[in-house]
Amino acid sequence: MYVRIFQRGLAVVAKHRNFRMKAIAKLLSDSNYDIVTLQEVWVAKDFTLLKEAVKETLPYSAYFYSGALGSGLAILSKFPIISTSYHRYTLNGKPLKLLHGDFYVGKGVGSILVNHPVIGLLEVFTTHLHGGYGPKDIYKAHRATECWQLAHLLRSSAAMGRHIILSGDFNLIPTSYNYRLISDHGFMTDSWLQLHGEPDPCKFPLESITPDVYTQYFGFTCNSPFNNFSRYWDGGKDTNARQFLGKRLDYIFYRQTTQFNCIESKVVMTDFIPNSQMNYSDHFGVASVFAISHPVQTNASLSPSLSTNLCHPNYTQLSPTLIDEVLDVLKKDLRRSKKESQAILYLFFILIIVHIIFYILLIVLPSILSLRFNTAVPTIVVTVIDGLLMTGTGFLIPICLIVGFAFGRIEQRSLLQFINEVDALRRNLLMPENQQQQQLV
Repeated sequence: MYVRIFQRGLAVVAKHRNFRMKAIAKLLSDSNYDIVTLQEVWVAKDFTLLKEAVKETLPYSAYFYSGALGSGLAILSKFPIISTSYHRYTLNGKPLKLLHGDFYVGKGVGSILVNHPVIGLLEVFTTHLHGGYGPKDIYKAHRATECWQLAHLLRSSAAMGRHIILSGDFNLIPTSYNYRLISDHGFMTDSWLQLHGEPDPCKFPLESITPDVYTQYFGFTCNSPFNNFSRYWDGGKDTNARQFLGKRLDYIFYRQTTQFNCIESKVVMTDFIPNSQMNYSDHFGVASVFAISHPVQTNASLSPSLSTNLCHPNYTQLSPTLIDEVLDVLKKDLRRSKKESQAILYLFFILIIVHIIFYILLIVLPSILSLRFNTAVPTIVVTVIDGLLMTGTGFLIPICLIVGFAFGRIEQRSLLQFINEVDALRRNLLMPENQQQQQLV
């Protein structure tokens, strides 16, 4: 028996949204997936369109609500959904970064629980981690805390004996420490990497390059030279492909057991929409097929020793070196947060002083001008300008107080909490081996 999983971020708030959504709905309705996980479905009517298109094959669904604009996460399922849950990440963006928007969508991870007829409880997670937004990537620490929280959710689910699938747009590459947090601390297997291995550019046959061969060899889902929404799109030529440009940011992870094993994984939705010169999305999708076997004994989805160890917070495959790298990122971001909030609070006090000055001028200047000019025009102009400036400072003062004090303190205390948690794991890993064994017993 098999379970076919498809995952894709749709980026539906974009050009030609309606046309692309209808094409995606048609593609999914013609497919034979058992579970579909989606990201960036910001518009509720788009989810309704997708749900209606696949109601015969994927009759069960979950749409996850969060934040001011919605999480954008959704799951479609062939199997009845027992329950759903949504866990919002503690740190997920900055309120003043309006164009980034992550703070206002309340990013987190949604999950559904299904009772599979063969393996029992299967929990399927979908998430969309914080983007980098440029080469500086000021959100490294936020994304690290998201992966830390995600790993603990996965461990808790596995400790309860559930089979697990985790999919989404992770905005991280396989060599990053955030990837390791999921794989080595969350104990998850990358389904694509398991079957294809780490691609070696030196062994890629450049003489026989084609879009499909290139995509399947490297597994690139984002910024592919063969996606017309990519920055590296070169009109269908292979100029950028010969530089091996592109990133693998979208994954289907899973908890590998004797009952649950991936037998196929590939990048999908790589073609243009029929009768167009446009891709379905700026990211390609990923599809994996899992072979399922009957349990050897009842409720034996995990071995007792592994299940017990996962309950212990210090059981991990992370190295102390990698943990130090995560701690360094968190501590740097804490220092940065303190400087930013302090600067915004300084601005808050300056604006109060400026606002008072404008208020005094609004009272004094009209009297002075009325004595010096025979016309009321200068007085009106000054009054209007002064009033507008007072309105501006009056608008900025509470924003600076909220962002500089409230959000700044929340971010700093959250980072401190994550630093303490990660540092506690590091200290325990550095303990003598005999003491670690005593803790795990």
